[in-house]
Parts: sequence; structure tokens; C-alpha cells
Amino acid sequence: MERLLFLGGTSGEEQEVLQWIAQFLEKCGFEEIHWQEYDPGKWNLYARRGTSPFLLATHVDVHYAGRKGGCAVKDGFVFGAGVLDTRGQIAALLDALQRSSSPVELVFFSEEETTGAGSWHFVPHREFEGAVVLEPTSFSLCTALAGDVEVRFHVEGLSGHGAYPHAAQNALCLAVEIVRECEAIVNSLSSHPLFVPSLHLMLGKIEGGESSYVIPERCIVECALPFPPPHGVEEVRNRVLNLEKKYPVRVTLLDSNQAFSIPQSAGVVERLKRALEKVEGKGAVYAGMPSWTDATYLVMRGVPSVVFGAGDLALAHSERECVSIAELERLREVFLSFLS
Repeated sequence: MERLLFLGGTSGEEQEVLQWIAQFLEKCGFEEIHWQEYDPGKWNLYARRGTSPFLLATHVDVHYAGRKGGCAVKDGFVFGAGVLDTRGQIAALLDALQRSSSPVELVFFSEEETTGAGSWHFVPHREFEGAVVLEPTSFSLCTALAGDVEVRFHVEGLSGHGAYPHAAQNALCLAVEIVRECEAIVNSLSSHPLFVPSLHLMLGKIEGGESSYVIPERCIVECALPFPPPHGVEEVRNRVLNLEKKYPVRVTLLDSNQAFSIPQSAGVVERLKRALEKVEGKGAVYAGMPSWTDATYLVMRGVPSVVFGAGDLALAHSERECVSIAELERLREVFLSFLS
């Protein structure tokens, strides 16, 4: 894992780590390694050892969120940017691959942490019965995938002296009201049994103002409104656009993704469930994945996909990002059982 972490690889700069993974896989007896260049200098890596009905997939880029590369080990945990999301998952997978000669087919995506372009451009060369997409899920089998509508609000107020708020219209105050409206939209959507806790508004940015003595005339809000299946993009998008009728705001739609779910009886889920229960000695737990992953685009291409991995997603993209070494060792054993 240390080598994987020091190779770096923010979104759009994944080639070095992909080359290292390709060389590792060659030593593990992979007879086909295919580089898919979907944009100039942007690559996915597909590899095959024998033939498998299932695809194992993950992304290699790291969301540094202002952090430096590298890692530290303390009290049985590895700390650092990307250790959880998803270099630790990859390390456990590669360790399993070098301990096994079982047939396996893999794909490593680029740019998951930004545009999702890697999995968007990936077209399976043949039909797969299913895929396991590696992300931190605390060993839960995520068979439901949240959709989302990501938006930017351009809020227009009326500037003035800070001591006279009644004589102006504070854009930041309007922004707070709009955020509450978005929270209400998310909370009003019917709950789904696999999303526990329920989905919440993902508020990423409120930007505006210069001084307590100046009432801000403009500000920007960026957020994502997640929703569970069976709700759809159009339903949520229309409710967001209706806020233009109520507030002095212009809405820009940044991105949107549909919500999906696959049956727990799907072949890939059943096989992963058996592998997990063999290692853990207890029943598997099912859950919903609250954030977008590459699984969305695989499902759109007809590949039933379950999201699965070690560690707590809540710690990713933060200074607290870490993963237990013991969990990665358990994950390795799940992979070995799944492949056998």
C-alpha cells in the first residue's frame, strides 16, 4: 500500500499508478492488459487472467482535499489521503491476486473523484453477469445506489451598510433560506430501507460577502441533492428549478445521476455474500450507497453492480481518512473466497 500511496494520482494524473498496477498484474500471470485512452492522456486499465463472469472495478485517483500524499501507521490504522478511498481496497485486491491463480477480470478507472469520465467512457467488451465496485462500505453489500442532482445557485440580493439590514436584502441570508429549502426537498422524498441513516443534503460551498459592515449583494451556493430509488432526476431537478420562482436566484445544473437498485438475488451479490459470510462467520448486511460511484455507469451499461469494501466512507476526503490494517486483511480474504 505504501508504494500505491506514494505514487500519487489526483484526477487526470493517474498514468503512473496505472502503469505500476499493470506491471504488478503481469507478474501475477495476467495474459491480457488493455489500455483504454478515452481522452488524450486519460486512461482506464482493463486486465484479464482467464475468464470470469464477474468484473471487479474501482478507481485509482485520489481526492487530496488540500492534503499532501504519503501515509502514516499508528495503532493498527493507516492514515493518509487515499488510504481508504480507494488505495487500501486496491492493496487488499492486489495482495489477493498474488496469492491466487483463479480467473479474474478487472478494470481500474480514472477521474472518478471529479468528472467520472473514466467509467462514463468504459464499454465492457462482452457481457458480464455482474460487477463488484470497490469503495469503503464497512463490509456492507450496497445493492442500492443513490442518485443526485448537483446545482449551483447564483443568489442576487441588494447591498447596503451592515448596520441597516432592513434597508437591503442580504444575499447570504437568502442563501441560508435556499439551503433549507433544498434540505426540505431531500427530506420530503420517501425513505428507502437500505439507506440508514437517511440521505441528507450535501452542502459544499457558500461563497460571498467581504465585511460585516457591507451587506453582500451576491453569493454562490453549491450543493447536491441525493435521492433514493425509485425517485428520479427529473422530479428532483424540477423542484429545484421551481426555487427560481420564489427567490431572486439563478440555478445552474452541474450534474445529475439516476438512482438504481439491483436484486439481492443477483448472481454477483449472492457470490459476494457467500464469500463474505465464509470469512466473517455471520450474515451479510445490505445497505445503500449514499454517494455517486462508478457503479452507476456500469449499471447503465447493463452490468448489475454491488458496491463493497472495507472502512467507513464518512472518513474519506478528510484529514481523518484512515483504514484498519485488520480490515484490509479481512477484505483480502473475502476477495480470495470470491475468486475461488
